[in-house]
Amino acid sequence: MNPLKKKKSTLGKKLKGALTDLSVDIFGYEKIVTKNIIHRTEYISKRLEIPRERLYIRIFQKNHVIKSFLYDQSKPITAIPTGELTYFFMEEQLAAVGDFQNKVAFSIKQYLKEFADANRIDEESARIWIHVKDNKVHVRAFQGEEFIKALPLNSLIKYFK
Repeated sequence: MNPLKKKKSTLGKKLKGALTDLSVDIFGYEKIVTKNIIHRTEYISKRLEIPRERLYIRIFQKNHVIKSFLYDQSKPITAIPTGELTYFFMEEQLAAVGDFQNKVAFSIKQYLKEFADANRIDEESARIWIHVKDNKVHVRAFQGEEFIKALPLNSLIKYFK
């Protein structure tokens, strides 16, 4: 057996594994969504007079329906209707359109299903928390209240394209 061929195939596998989760955001969609989340959170922060860093958006599924809530750290403040949740992920003009509101709900549902399958957890116990700190959007995944892992924002928003 040729030792160079073995090295090449091992290197090929490593490269393939490294590139599997690599995505190029040629339209700047992640930048737009980041800006939307930051601006929407800032707007809510000023309206409620709560520091932006204390606000969390928690998204989950119950009885096959997407639910989202706004929290002040660990204290629930209010439910976020899907129509309003859309404004976090899309430009204001698009977020107002009913078809896009349905698309966001469907996309989140699809993301939660795939995330739950990949992490071998019940779909309805999967939770996504979105938080803004130091002008950066942090996305974290939970099983109920138990932290699973931090997620790159683009892993969530690729479902909205």
